[in-house]
Amino acid sequence: QPLLAEIYIAAQLTQGSITTQQIAEATARLRENARDPKVAAAIRTRQDANEALRRLYRQRDRLRSATPAATVKTDPALAVLDQRINAARTRQAAAETAVQAASPNYGQLVQQVVTPKDIFAALHPHEAFAEITLGARHGWVLLLRGRRIAVSEVPTGVTGMTALVRQIRSGIELTTTTLPVFHVAAARTLYKDTLGGVAPALKGATALVVSPSGPLLSLPFEVLLTGPATDDNLANAPWLLRKFIITHVPAPANFVSLRKIAGTSRAKQPWFGFGDFVPLTLAQTQASFPGQACGDTAQLLAGLPALPYAGKELTAARELLGASKSDELLGTAFTVPAVLRMQLNNYRILHFATHALLPAELRCQSQPAIVTSDPSGARSVKNALLTASDVMGLHLDADLVILSACNSGGAGGRTGGESLSGLARAFFFAGARALMVTHWSVNDQVTAYLIAQTLDGMRTHPALGVAGALRNAQLAMLAAAGHELPAEVAHPFFWAPFAVIGDGGERPGAVAARAAPERFAAAR
Repeated sequence: QPLLAEIYIAAQLTQGSITTQQIAEATARLRENARDPKVAAAIRTRQDANEALRRLYRQRDRLRSATPAATVKTDPALAVLDQRINAARTRQAAAETAVQAASPNYGQLVQQVVTPKDIFAALHPHEAFAEITLGARHGWVLLLRGRRIAVSEVPTGVTGMTALVRQIRSGIELTTTTLPVFHVAAARTLYKDTLGGVAPALKGATALVVSPSGPLLSLPFEVLLTGPATDDNLANAPWLLRKFIITHVPAPANFVSLRKIAGTSRAKQPWFGFGDFVPLTLAQTQASFPGQACGDTAQLLAGLPALPYAGKELTAARELLGASKSDELLGTAFTVPAVLRMQLNNYRILHFATHALLPAELRCQSQPAIVTSDPSGARSVKNALLTASDVMGLHLDADLVILSACNSGGAGGRTGGESLSGLARAFFFAGARALMVTHWSVNDQVTAYLIAQTLDGMRTHPALGVAGALRNAQLAMLAAAGHELPAEVAHPFFWAPFAVIGDGGERPGAVAARAAPERFAAAR
């Protein structure tokens, strides 16, 4: 066990990422906010100064690469940028000094590596923590439960696991109007190669926190299969979902720090919703993305359909959580300037029901973005794309952010350790303790149903938290498939897109009870 503890710490050193660092800094800020908001404000100023300087450095790198070497020293644009960088360094130094004066122990709060003892102290009864580390040819699963560490070798490395994840996702994601055949064998293999090796140590556990790496970050573990199954009887398949409440975290240190600040939000209002966007016109999108090179981007944006169930989803959420009609931005009022003007740190749950787009989908858009309505009469879409940078500028104190939008969790199938970057990372930076995100394009009507069922479960069984309530809603869909609900909803495309990242919100000792399914109309 002492040797495994050393291995556990060493494994974390290989998995560091920007996501891990920024969540560590954000949770330290939120922890201080519970003690003294003035200290938290100083920390936020420092974080904003650091991010502003990073952006300037990236801007200078891009400009230098496009400038002929002979004119680098005399280029006026580079000279102006260097002046801005010097000013930003001065602001950064002043912000650092202010933080050291306000919180001398701040550096100790920003943990990026934790010990097994830290994990054990944070775990609830009947909860286990699995860290999965991948190398070039193989990997390791380290499972912590009951004050002991179990270990199992993963027989394949990053390349092999990437192929396996892509195969599973290809059996879930829609490329036509017909549901693809789910790859039962691949989902079974992925379970055997990872958690299957530590299954004996998981006996008796009812909740599982997973810290995956590389390509595994782009897949909700709920879709893994713990036993034999057939693609024509998915409603009764042995999904991992049936065994555990599942929460995902980018790193063990993030789990520990997020668990420490659980329930410390100072927000008084229950919920705020955004959505029911007005589709953009082709004239607007072409004004922002002109020319042949950006024609695909303009066409894609203009082709985003209205989401008729988004408004119903938000109305159900508002009524379930007891918010008022003034606690939402809908339709033409839902624009980027309106979002940025909001004081959102007084809301415990923030709920976006709209489209989300990644840079891989928009060739001429460098940042992931949430799609909003455009201000009336606007000729471009500048104020209709809430980018990751915009989100990082928000000041939140939220227990949960719901991103009820297509593929809001990250780029599917990517192998890099930053698969949760972009929108997810930005919301953590802004002050979210947990995110409910999607891993592929979602069905508008089924999403509204799942979200309403999840929020109703959080309201009626608060001890389960968002992760337990989501599990109940998913189990209810599987139980009702072919009975109260259409048989096709047993396919993971419908019930499995959402995953909880961060703190799942469950209370110690909570036991998940299966929810009763409710009927909803057939999917569009």
